[in-house]
Amino acid sequence: MYRDLYLFISIWASLFCNILSAQKVVFESNIDSAFLKAKQENKILFLDYYSQTCHICQAISIHFANPAVANFYNPNFINYKLNVDQITDEEQNFINQAGLKPPGVPVFFFFDGNKKLVHFAVPPPEVKAIVDIGHTALDSNMRVENVERKYKSGNRSINTLVAYSAYLQLLKKDSMVGLIADEIFLQFPKNQLNTKKSYLTMRSNVNSIENGFYKYWLEHRDSMVNFEEGKYQGREKEALKNIMTKSLSSKEAKNWDLKKLREVKSQMVAIDYSPNPDMFLWETEVKLLLEESKVDEAISICEKLLTREKSSIKGDVYILETLLDFPKNEKLYLQISKWIDDELAKPGCKAPEMCNLNYLKSKCLYDLNEKTDAKFFIERAVNCAKGTDTDVNKYKELIWKLNF
Repeated sequence: MYRDLYLFISIWASLFCNILSAQKVVFESNIDSAFLKAKQENKILFLDYYSQTCHICQAISIHFANPAVANFYNPNFINYKLNVDQITDEEQNFINQAGLKPPGVPVFFFFDGNKKLVHFAVPPPEVKAIVDIGHTALDSNMRVENVERKYKSGNRSINTLVAYSAYLQLLKKDSMVGLIADEIFLQFPKNQLNTKKSYLTMRSNVNSIENGFYKYWLEHRDSMVNFEEGKYQGREKEALKNIMTKSLSSKEAKNWDLKKLREVKSQMVAIDYSPNPDMFLWETEVKLLLEESKVDEAISICEKLLTREKSSIKGDVYILETLLDFPKNEKLYLQISKWIDDELAKPGCKAPEMCNLNYLKSKCLYDLNEKTDAKFFIERAVNCAKGTDTDVNKYKELIWKLNF
């Protein structure tokens, strides 16, 4: 009797555990064994790329315990969670091998058993959306792996271009992303440029201030309202600022002439990017001004930077050191010498900045053929550095020049 009761309880407990596990997504514990299992069972591997500190990721994680999600993902996929805050060696090897460069979290990735990416999506924390993403991953005609093929075969529909853009962004192919964004603008109905769809298309796909979407919304930025919701409501200009940031760090920025630089600075003020755009563009602009012998204008820009309200001695040292790497200009160098004196006179000036300022003073005077004074300041730099962790290796070449 007891034996039969024990057997009944064991069977019931086993069934109960199976029921519970069926009500939540079951994730594998090791990425290599997960891929092996996916290959053996001829299934797609679903990888939840997440962070413990991401609020959206946390909201999505709750939905993995929803029966609708579990009952779809468990039979159709081999599931794996990759926590970006605690990446294992095996996971890092896989990321490197797959060439994954996600712009952020969360991202849903889907791979075949051979570790080839077949689909990905940025999921919202909604049950239906999570299930829909899974359905798309199972449909070979809808997966992103086919987007590139469609594009190369001549398909230029907006849906194809937008999907291809998302794929290229994942792979960090910025130059191609820019080209596709231009194609999206060409295909986009111009009578719909003032719509939320236009704004969202720009926000998700554009990485250059040369793009038509950016130019349109820059001109009509006061109409760019009520496109965002929740905590992002009223922050529509952030989309323009993000595009500006990408442009400032792009290869195209290196080819801007003075006219373009000033146009960009005007845009930065217009979109509230910065009240002091010289902070971002001064090196390029000063170099161009010096090339055109516009020394007074170059000095004026540097003067504004060095006397700005929130300047720091460390930041000023960087500016002065950079200027001394530009082609020698006597008028500029004489001004640099004065600026260094002003920095040394500041109450908060101490090692290592004080040491480096004395070194820069010596370097400046040497280039002005004032070697006696240059020796005095290099000695001050060396003495200042004693007993500190100041790196004096860069002083050696100048010391050698002054002694021979």
